[in-house]
Amino acid sequence: MRKHPWFEVDDPDDDYEFTDDERAFASALSGHCMAWAPADVAGEVGRTEDWEALLAWVRLSDRAEPRHLSLVDLGVHLVGDRVRGDRLHSQLYTLPDRPHAWALDATGPTDQLAQAAADWFRTVLDKPIVLYVWLHEGYAYAARYAFADSGETLSQSYAKAMAPDGQAAELTAAGHVHGKGWIQTIGLPTPSLYLHIRGDLDKGSVIPGVPATTKRGPLPGLWYE
Repeated sequence: MRKHPWFEVDDPDDDYEFTDDERAFASALSGHCMAWAPADVAGEVGRTEDWEALLAWVRLSDRAEPRHLSLVDLGVHLVGDRVRGDRLHSQLYTLPDRPHAWALDATGPTDQLAQAAADWFRTVLDKPIVLYVWLHEGYAYAARYAFADSGETLSQSYAKAMAPDGQAAELTAAGHVHGKGWIQTIGLPTPSLYLHIRGDLDKGSVIPGVPATTKRGPLPGLWYE
């Protein structure tokens, strides 16, 4: 049993001005999660930036990485009798315009929505995560955290100065770039190795031919989605 409840509304007069239904949802959601909530993440509750919805979310981090690198924010929005859950924007906590295949969208009474949200959180938090690393001359020049069941990128990095000569230009020319020059590691050749970060790998798979390792070395410092 966790020492600190998830999604707990501490102060009945806090600045978020939750409605009675929202408080009931948060309380029920906390109760449903307490028996299984993993110890390495915390469930938080607040409001969306536009104040139209209750927001309940968790942040997954790689705590074995020295900087406790943030990987992904997952959460639900409650508006009236509807709750939606998905990967959240890392700064605005908005839901994506195009829901992922594993997104939540349910309607119903408060406790039914809380149960649906709790079940959804548990399913998503059980998704396996791996870290792929690319080496050049013995040093990591690129890395990508991904869901092992879908291959979806969570966070990635690419250091041009440490990469093979000309590779960044080739990737850019091939369209493996986003925004203002963010190299997309999905366009790289087969990774040099992978690390199992969390979740049950039997529920997913890794790129064929990539060896597993448990040893960590320095990784490129700038991370992005």
